[in-house]
Amino acid sequence: MKNILITGGLGFLGSFSIEKYKREGWKVTIIDNMSTNVIEPEDKICEDVDVIIKDVLECDWDDLIKFDCILHLASPVGPAGILKHSGQMAKYILKDIYWAIDGASKCNCPLIFVSTSEIYGYRQEATLLKEDDDKLLVGDFSVRNEYSMGKLLCEIVLSNTAKVSNLKYQIIRPFNISGARQLKTGGFVLPTFVTQALSESDITVFNGGQQVRAFTHVIDIVDGIYKVSLSNKINEIWNIGNSDNISTIISMAEKVKKYTDSNSNIKLVDPKTIHGDLYEEAWDKIPDATKIKKELGWAPMWTTDEIIKDVIYHYSKKQNLVSS
Repeated sequence: MKNILITGGLGFLGSFSIEKYKREGWKVTIIDNMSTNVIEPEDKICEDVDVIIKDVLECDWDDLIKFDCILHLASPVGPAGILKHSGQMAKYILKDIYWAIDGASKCNCPLIFVSTSEIYGYRQEATLLKEDDDKLLVGDFSVRNEYSMGKLLCEIVLSNTAKVSNLKYQIIRPFNISGARQLKTGGFVLPTFVTQALSESDITVFNGGQQVRAFTHVIDIVDGIYKVSLSNKINEIWNIGNSDNISTIISMAEKVKKYTDSNSNIKLVDPKTIHGDLYEEAWDKIPDATKIKKELGWAPMWTTDEIIKDVIYHYSKKQNLVSS
């Protein structure tokens, strides 16, 4: 039986990763500081999982078992969730990656780092983004840019460390992950729209709603990560996102209202009136996932409408999350 360590395992992406690797017969260990958890250590998902409730930097590799793979997910998340880490964001992200690299070296195992599609920056036109496209820093030195540049610097550190050591890494750049269990508290758009619609509140759309997204279900993302972890390839970068799911934010709001049969009004608002002056809206992001499709056989299954309905179903069963 193979052993995998998942950092941030109680989070949105982490919880689905636990389920996937358990289902495939892996022994799973997770580390989580419960800062953005969507499940609890005692939940059924964590049965037969070794759960360590600590910050990763509090964990000594000498006290851990040897792993066959490290999946590093732990990170502040969400366009609103990252704001409280202004000025500290890059420090958190970088300290954690050096810790993960140390572990991969001691275990002599691959390290999978989940980066972000934010590193592609702003494009004047919504175009398909490839792994080798330029990475751009555009606009002010915002918290959002601090987050994306912190992730990009981690990618650079991984690449350069591998040139002078035996480090084997994989970098994942996910695009617009959504699905059941995602919380609205980080400022994620789909759970926000759904909870607003279910509570008959105004559905708040930022800056006109013409921003373009390509939402990808978390199950499809995790399937891509799993395929990467089985691959014999090393030191590669992989976009994971569904370009068939292109839609504008305003159209997402309209679909949420339709599928919930809500009487909510769709209201165009300035996001800074809700999240404060530090908030910056994301740019148009459309993935070119040709590489992972051709080389690893990844094929996303969930349509935009199915993703929306999945989130609606999840929140319709959890009224405490709708009103919170």
